[in-house]
Amino acid sequence: MREQTEEIAERIIAARKACGMSAEEAAKKLDINKYEYQDFESGQIDIPVSSVLKIAKLYNVDIATLLTGEGPTEKNYTVTRRGDGVSVERHKRYKYQALASDFIGKKANFFIVTADASDENVQFSSHEGQEFLYVIDGTMEVHFKDEKVVLNEGDTVFFNSSISHAIRTVDGARARFLSVLM
Repeated sequence: MREQTEEIAERIIAARKACGMSAEEAAKKLDINKYEYQDFESGQIDIPVSSVLKIAKLYNVDIATLLTGEGPTEKNYTVTRRGDGVSVERHKRYKYQALASDFIGKKANFFIVTADASDENVQFSSHEGQEFLYVIDGTMEVHFKDEKVVLNEGDTVFFNSSISHAIRTVDGARARFLSVLM
């Protein structure tokens, strides 16, 4: 997983340089401090997917390009067969399977996320846009500031992703869900 994090960091650096931006300018535009941004480019920390999404938008690059190093090539349609989505492990607890990653100019990003059981504190994040979650199997909690919503298999939630939110599995079991980021 460390090697993959370093590769993502290298692609972020290359995208920033292609835009002619300094790390300080990028941090300012992302509304984070320059040290946090430098940590992202160091390849030594796991970058939250919400941050990778913000960086991709800033540099006008498809998120799949930053995550995998491969750019989309299809303009009319793309098919992702069961089990064939581009897999990315972004955190020890989460495995992302990117769907439709080969489509140019997506207006949304689609992932099947497998969340392992954890008793860790929830890690809040926020990003521009909206988010839709559909629970495929398991039970999970979605935290919004002081509120918690429990979702079971077949349940959905749609929300403004600029509000702080976090996801956690329930009862020491893993959960899988579809995440659509718009």
